[in-house]
Amino acid sequence: MNAEEKKPLARRADGTQGSSRVVNAVAFVVCLVIAVSAWLYVMQTESPEYEETFTRVAVEIENASRLSQTNSLSVIGGWNAEVEVKVKGKKSDIVKYTAEDILASVDVGSITSSGVHALDVSVRLPDRLSFVSCYPSSIQVEVDYVKTKTVRVEPKIVSASYGTERELGDPVASPAEITVSGPSAVLDTVASARVSLSLGELTGSVVAVDTVTLVDAEGEPVENPYLTLSSGSVSVTVPVYEKKTVPLKVDYRYGYFSNLYCRVTIEPASVTLKGERSALDAVDYILLDTLDEKQITSDITRSIAISVPEKTTLVDGITSATVTVENINTSQKTVTVTDIKKTGGGYELVTKSLEILLRGPTTVMDKIEAKDVTVTVDLTKLTGTGEIKVEANVTVASSFVYELGTYYVTVRKN
Repeated sequence: MNAEEKKPLARRADGTQGSSRVVNAVAFVVCLVIAVSAWLYVMQTESPEYEETFTRVAVEIENASRLSQTNSLSVIGGWNAEVEVKVKGKKSDIVKYTAEDILASVDVGSITSSGVHALDVSVRLPDRLSFVSCYPSSIQVEVDYVKTKTVRVEPKIVSASYGTERELGDPVASPAEITVSGPSAVLDTVASARVSLSLGELTGSVVAVDTVTLVDAEGEPVENPYLTLSSGSVSVTVPVYEKKTVPLKVDYRYGYFSNLYCRVTIEPASVTLKGERSALDAVDYILLDTLDEKQITSDITRSIAISVPEKTTLVDGITSATVTVENINTSQKTVTVTDIKKTGGGYELVTKSLEILLRGPTTVMDKIEAKDVTVTVDLTKLTGTGEIKVEANVTVASSFVYELGTYYVTVRKN
């Protein structure tokens, strides 16, 4: 082999040796990283010496019911205590849990007197975790004697939409009061039970059921898990009122009054009522009174109280109306009736004649005479002896004419 052939071989040999050194260095670094990572993984996840501290672990109160039943005591303070718990184990196990999986508790079952008591905290851990420490290792629990009181329920409407044509009435809770039992010191701060209602859009009265919150005199919530309520929720009726204007009317007992012969005016002519829609829908008018035409002997003006329909109220403070009766196109006439008739026997008529005052259309009254008037006395059911006063029945031949007033005759039985 000549010199020209040897030079390329030498160059290939030099190049191969340099590449091997680089490869070996890279491989070494990769192996080192893998080894360190594996060591860190084992130390962090599989090592039984890994520790973790769980903060804000809630402390449960055990045997509170026994405390109440045996000694009439209840927890007043310490029920919301929290501790820090340090545990040991494999990280792969520890990372599965949160503070809610750690069970810390104190036992109040052996307490026999009111006051503040220091109780050791017991900790129960999930499987494969070991207990290291708990801080604090004990908590202060305050207990007091159980007391019972009755408080009123106060509904409060937080929000509601009902338009300008409606208005809300006072909400009514059922029950109106509830009984609360619990530690005396806490119970003394309870002033009432509040029900907060968010009603949305209202088109009529509504009944809502919601939970109650105990509040103090300033309206601030009173919180204690050992307060017991006779009813945790109440039903609240919220009336939604609307308004309706209705006319005032009078009626007539016999129907003699008409526009031809009588002018009746009412002031005010109408009133406005407020009430729930169902109540207002049932009212078309308000009847003030039924007038007895036979007892109205002259023009009158009378004040009549307005009788409010059920479940409604009057707006604007109006409580009465003035009714004026004016007789028109009529006249009065007195006739003497001597032929008094009776039905039934056994009694003698003492009254021999009656002066009867009549009213009717002027065009008719000129023609009315005593013979057109009949006076009858019904004695069929009369009992007793001596002189007895009996109401008489008066009828007039003309249907447009009627008597004014009430008439009596005297009869006698010996």
